[in-house]
Amino acid sequence: MKIGVVRQRYVSTGGAERYLDGVIDALAACDHKVHVFANSWEGLSRDFKLHRVPMVRLTSFLRALTFALSARRILRRERCDLIFSLERTLRQDVYRAGDGCHREWLQQRAKYVSPLKRATVKLNPLHWTLLGLERRTFSPQRTGRIIANSHRGKEEIIEHYQFPPERIEVIHNGVDCERFRPANDLRSGKDVILLFVGTGFERKGLEFCIGALKHLPGKVRLRVMGKGDIDRYKSIARKHRVDSRVEFLGTQQDVATIYREADLLVHPAIYEPFANVCLEALASGLPVITSRINGASEIIEHGKSGAIIGEPADTVALAEAVRPFLDAKFRLMASQHARAVAEAHPFAQNVAETLRVLTQVREMTRA
Repeated sequence: MKIGVVRQRYVSTGGAERYLDGVIDALAACDHKVHVFANSWEGLSRDFKLHRVPMVRLTSFLRALTFALSARRILRRERCDLIFSLERTLRQDVYRAGDGCHREWLQQRAKYVSPLKRATVKLNPLHWTLLGLERRTFSPQRTGRIIANSHRGKEEIIEHYQFPPERIEVIHNGVDCERFRPANDLRSGKDVILLFVGTGFERKGLEFCIGALKHLPGKVRLRVMGKGDIDRYKSIARKHRVDSRVEFLGTQQDVATIYREADLLVHPAIYEPFANVCLEALASGLPVITSRINGASEIIEHGKSGAIIGEPADTVALAEAVRPFLDAKFRLMASQHARAVAEAHPFAQNVAETLRVLTQVREMTRA
């Protein structure tokens, strides 16, 4: 079977690409011919057929639109037996909605920004383009099956686009439990280290993490790893008078070590389909404090492997969710629960379930 895999930018360090590597390896092991359709790639050393999909790079909305148009043209020419896309494009047999639902993200974000910013969002052609592509991607006539990485994500697609529920599979993300492992011993020291990981500080709720510190004892510190407007968030920390307790690490290559040097992961996102960092933290033995809108909250046992808050911006509630885990004995038990949750979601299982969906869809198209 000739299978086309669509990804706009293939980066070897990306979480989606690690997942895709596993899927491609599994497909190749079954003697399928895999063709990757991308505009750019790095670190892809396998001997697979690569097709460069051209796009106009002038603006973000032109990149999204021209990639989708070019991908459709090239895929028609190549006549793949099955198209598996990780991008919002114009035609695919299976779409993995790893980025969630853009319409839902805009609705959630509107709750936390000023009226002026909401107005500018409506005028931004990028959002028009993404919504237009999303509407076509979530059309039952253009997509055979959708893989959502959370039950919440599935419900969002049904609510906004009326896609048939029976054609949406929920497959939670998986994690490499060998790469991400707990430290040999519970971290010692008087300080309790909260860890925030991610690019996209606004969406992932960094401001709320900083605000929660003022409701917690001085021994609680926050480490921030990722790329964003660091100066803005340093200013927020000064405003709350907790700047001496916040450390910005920037981007780090050895993320597994950073997890092992922390006590808790805090991730009060305002929208998150399913945060891989939560699974990585759980595998590293870190309890996870996150918001219910994060799809990863579906696998967290409140009060055992972490805690779930309803409103991301409620810094008092966030601090109260953190507080029980300040006790070292409680944190040790939670660490063991966290690791068990991660072990129930291995990366190999995620890949195997994806392969099952792809095989099912191909058999249905043959029938």
